[in-house]
Amino acid sequence: MSSCAGGAGDPSAERLRRRGIVAFILSFRLNTERTRATVRRKLAGGTAQFEESFARVVCNTPAERLERLMRAPLRGALLKVIFRQMPRHFDRKRGAGMNSSIRWVVTGRMDSTTDVYQLEIEDGRCRVVAGARGSAPALTITLDGVELLRLAAGCSDPMQAYFSGRVTLAGDIMVAARLSSLFRVPRASKPR
Repeated sequence: MSSCAGGAGDPSAERLRRRGIVAFILSFRLNTERTRATVRRKLAGGTAQFEESFARVVCNTPAERLERLMRAPLRGALLKVIFRQMPRHFDRKRGAGMNSSIRWVVTGRMDSTTDVYQLEIEDGRCRVVAGARGSAPALTITLDGVELLRLAAGCSDPMQAYFSGRVTLAGDIMVAARLSSLFRVPRASKPR
């Protein structure tokens, strides 16, 4: 019998086959990274259409499903998107002259720890810092991840959430009273 190059026992054929698998995996990985980059860019751009879709999905999803989502690995990405969008929705005119730090403590993680974000407002400008860094907060807002989703989507009323105990406040209550007027919250449009 003659041995054919590329036959079953040929080591060079095995190397080519492995290279093909590696190339396939790398191309898949690159496409996945490209897809992720596209999604990040769209989220960072925060188009009105995306925000409206986000609001509609959150408002129409049962609490149990939102709770499962906020206990899944996707939680971190969702929180980052929500907090990165806050400066975009900040009303500079209403925030003019205000200097305050607001700490958001988001509970409901599977490991019983919390996610912390700090909102720094200085004379009409707003920035977000991940973690408990920055100046001492004038106000600390503690809420569950699902409640944060609902507030960000505009399907939960902040005052009702506070009075029903879904949101707790510590610190300067006047900052809390002013807070809802400082942000433009996207809302789901009414179905036609």
